[in-house]
Amino acid sequence: MNKESLLHYCELIDEVEDTCTSIQKIRSDIKRIEKQLAEIENGHTVKDKVYGGEGGWQGFVIEGVPIAEYSRLKIILGNRKICLEHELEVLEVRVTMLDNERIQVQEFISRLKDPQIRRIITFRCVQRLPWMEVARRMGAGYTDDAVRKVYARFLEKEIG
Repeated sequence: MNKESLLHYCELIDEVEDTCTSIQKIRSDIKRIEKQLAEIENGHTVKDKVYGGEGGWQGFVIEGVPIAEYSRLKIILGNRKICLEHELEVLEVRVTMLDNERIQVQEFISRLKDPQIRRIITFRCVQRLPWMEVARRMGAGYTDDAVRKVYARFLEKEIG
C-alpha cells in the first residue's frame, strides 16, 4: 500500500464507475447489432414501384431482399460486433483489476489501529467529503484545518 493508492482512491472509484458505464453502453450496442443482424437473417424485404410494360405506363410493385446490400451490411455489423465484444472483454478485465486495487485500499483502511485517522480517511477518501464536512462529522473540537493536518501527517509518517 502506498500513498498514491490512497490519494487516488477517489479517482479509482470514478474510473470503475466510468468503465462500468462504458460496459453497459457496449452491451447495449451489441444487442442493437444483434437485432439488426436478426432482421437481416429473417429476410427483411423492401418494396419498390416501377413502370414498364406496353408504352412504359404500366406500374408494377416489386418486393424482395436486396442481397448485395444486406450481405455488405451483415459483414459490417458482424465486424463491429466482434470489435465491441473484444473491447468489452478488455473493459471487464480492467474492472476486475480496479476492484482488486479498491479492495486493497479498503483493507488497508480497515487495518488502521487509530480510529481517528481511520474515520478521517473513510470520510475523506471513501465518502469523498470536503474537509469541512469531515470536521463536522468528527465532532466538536475538530476544524477543517485540523483534520487536514492530521491526514497530511499520517500520510507523511506512515506511508512516506
